[in-house]
Amino acid sequence: SLCFDSAPALTNLDLLEAAIKALEAGPSSSIKPDDLIALINEIINKLIETSSIAPTTYKTCADVPSGSPSGVYLIQGEFGSPVSAYCDMSYSGGGWLVFQNRFNGAIDFYRDWIDYQNGFGNLQSGEFWWGLNNLYRATNLAPHELAIVLEDFDGNKREAKYAAFQIGDEAELYRLNVLGQYTGTAGDSLVRHLNMQFTTRDKDNDVFAINCAVQNTGAWWYRSCQDSNLNGQYLNGQTNQYGKGMIWTTFKDQDYSLKVSRMMIRRKP
Repeated sequence: SLCFDSAPALTNLDLLEAAIKALEAGPSSSIKPDDLIALINEIINKLIETSSIAPTTYKTCADVPSGSPSGVYLIQGEFGSPVSAYCDMSYSGGGWLVFQNRFNGAIDFYRDWIDYQNGFGNLQSGEFWWGLNNLYRATNLAPHELAIVLEDFDGNKREAKYAAFQIGDEAELYRLNVLGQYTGTAGDSLVRHLNMQFTTRDKDNDVFAINCAVQNTGAWWYRSCQDSNLNGQYLNGQTNQYGKGMIWTTFKDQDYSLKVSRMMIRRKP
């Protein structure tokens, strides 16, 4: 399941308040009491700002104020109760909601349907998959664009952007329903997967004779089977395990597993 580091708690708040009361009662040092009181009040305000008390929620990452740091924010959308999401505030103008992040192979992505539904990994600082349920709700709330950032083990970076992106709900098996016009440097290795349902090793929804997720050790909108496989195994570059790695064939062939994959959506203005 998804986990993330909770926001800093209001540690020692009672001590700070007690210190203010003591200072107000009478000074006991050469520092001016007013200066100390101002400093302690500033500390308290900083703690409150960074605490988990009444955190600000946003409709989506695109509503997080420009200039805010990248990180985990509470997203309201149409989720009922708010959900945590990683917002990339630096890439291409900011406001991107990251739904897949891979860069070191620390998290195993060869998983069952329920994990891909609900999400898994370390949202705060690690690798993760945000969850198909969340992705469906986000992309059906409003029109979204898609960005995919890739990197190989030689430091070559490529990107693929799509002007629109939307997936179906659980009843539709999270079908890749909408994929807008491609632009970028990575080539288009996703269009072949348009209109395909999501497949995992324990739920075969592709049109191949056997389960593509099992054959290619991943989970994806497979057809028969793939031009891309960004949830495949983390195989560290060139590999003899053809088709089983983190693959984007218009960047590198099926025998090369990429170093970095970051998939993001942003609500369109």
